[in-house]
Amino acid sequence: MLPFDECPVCAGLIVEKEVTEIITCGKKKAALKLYAYVCCKCSERFYSLKSIKHLEKIRAELEG
Repeated sequence: MLPFDECPVCAGLIVEKEVTEIITCGKKKAALKLYAYVCCKCSERFYSLKSIKHLEKIRAELEG
């Protein structure tokens, strides 16, 4: 659950949905499907701490 009821960028409605996040590191790429909170008005994405840690882990593996 987010600490706000509406998008802090545009005040739009936020919904949880599955998104694809592409991480690029040099010539290496990874496409990850995960859940994010997405604004219906401006499409801004907000991620849970768990999702952020997962993205950081994948990025570190691509860099290593």
